[in-house]
Amino acid sequence: MAGDERASTERLWALERFVAGIDELKTVLGADTAPSVEKAKTQLITAVAARDRGDRDAALVALAQAMAELAGLGDRLGGAEGTMMRAVTAAFIQGLARDDRDAVERNLAVIQSHAGTPKNKETR
Repeated sequence: MAGDERASTERLWALERFVAGIDELKTVLGADTAPSVEKAKTQLITAVAARDRGDRDAALVALAQAMAELAGLGDRLGGAEGTMMRAVTAAFIQGLARDDRDAVERNLAVIQSHAGTPKNKETR
């Protein structure tokens, strides 16, 4: 059980890290994306709150909504980039649903690298 709790805590830490860096998307994608970024951030915070109260289903729904909002912003970077971001977003959500920490971290790193905020492993 302790291993499950540790993996869950590490996975959840990725969500908090994502919320903390999401505002950088406004700089990368432009100020006109602020409403979508803020909507996604609010949905991510809702997901974290649902998770914290033990409502996994509500957390996954809120997370999926946030990621769909963000994937839509990928279209601003071009068709191929938008398609890639939707695929990475889907893989990120599926990883969370499966409790697959490696998939979550791998896809989060891709999302962050495209947002100009690569993960720094020394900050763990």
